[in-house]
Amino acid sequence: MKKRFKGELPGYLLIAFIFVISTIVALLFNMSITSVMKDYQFSVLIILIVMELFTNLITVTGAIERISLKLSVISKGKKKNCLILFGLLTFFVSAFLNNITAVLIILPIMLVLLKSIGIDQKYVNIFFATILALSNTGGASSPIGDFPAIVIMNSGITSFSAYLFKAFPFFLMISIALITWWQLFINNKEGNDKMRNLSIDLLQSKYKNIELNKKLLIGLMIIFILMFLCWSLVPQQVMPPEIIAVIGCVIGMVYSAIYGVKIYSLIDFKTVLTIASFLFLGNVIGHTGILTILANYLQQLVTDPFLLLILIMILTSLISGLFGAGPAASAMMPVIIYLCNTTFQSQSDFVAIAYAASICAGSSLFMWSATAGFILSKNINEANLINSNGKILSWNIADYLKYGIQNYIIQMSLSILFIYLIIK
Repeated sequence: MKKRFKGELPGYLLIAFIFVISTIVALLFNMSITSVMKDYQFSVLIILIVMELFTNLITVTGAIERISLKLSVISKGKKKNCLILFGLLTFFVSAFLNNITAVLIILPIMLVLLKSIGIDQKYVNIFFATILALSNTGGASSPIGDFPAIVIMNSGITSFSAYLFKAFPFFLMISIALITWWQLFINNKEGNDKMRNLSIDLLQSKYKNIELNKKLLIGLMIIFILMFLCWSLVPQQVMPPEIIAVIGCVIGMVYSAIYGVKIYSLIDFKTVLTIASFLFLGNVIGHTGILTILANYLQQLVTDPFLLLILIMILTSLISGLFGAGPAASAMMPVIIYLCNTTFQSQSDFVAIAYAASICAGSSLFMWSATAGFILSKNINEANLINSNGKILSWNIADYLKYGIQNYIIQMSLSILFIYLIIK
């Protein structure tokens, strides 16, 4: 227990540090903490917690594991097929469920498959660099996929349906581009067909006891679809999105209990507290007026709306890359809201997507930038993957760096091109 707490201590110290620094800044600027908290986005935290609970309900059905196993069989153990199929699965699951939980559900089957097909360090680097980037693009593709997307949805600069129907195809396109790029570097030379078939048979045998609870899955999917329809059709002024999320989750829990399913209500409160601290920091910075001054200065400095937006995207992506998506989403949101209410009033939906895309690109730059980065690294390094010579393969910050830079360049280039075609 002490060892576990010691490992988590740096994360909690960071949370405490952010809260303390934010409070000091507020006091220095003679702010009332009460007035700061009146604008606090509690709805973002509620939606995050509720969607994690709903993800736990989906997990109980066994659907994601069954899909993962099916894709393993379809891949026939071929490395390119594994990258493409699991990459797409990561994107789609991350779009609608908590992306960390989604990756952790899929990861055990991916690791067993990789152990079976014969891999080297280069393939490990490419495979998981792609998976990490696609967990980010998937999370950004829907208004409930990840923290920045939820912040954007609650900001008022775009609606749930406008963001979903415009962002999802855009981030799917970026995901396909990433998969297309990385599969080019995978050696086409495949191993022995009999060995690959044997590996798939062993994988199926290992996970043969996974049962799919169809009745529970169908019921939860209907509830989930109804939640989406409410988010899309019911105005936020009539029914706030966090209330829809709570009602949907509670109904899902009741439905699961009726079928005698044990409800796993485990929540990673460390993540929740981290995001809570970033929201508080962003709120305090917003109340200082510094970001409004910055927005005015940028508008005076750069008169071309397109160049102005590109500059903000680059700044946001670098903040996201260096400090994580949380600080970027919280710190730059007031600037984006200000510009959407002035320069880009008629194009706020696309500005929201550009903002999400820049955070997403920055989150793919370094391993520590991504929500799932260190969690993936920890599980991969503990899996004892080996190459043909019996050497244990690892995946750490240095292993990811050159792949992360390429992920960043691809995502930012396509995002800027997208904005150019829309605004120009």
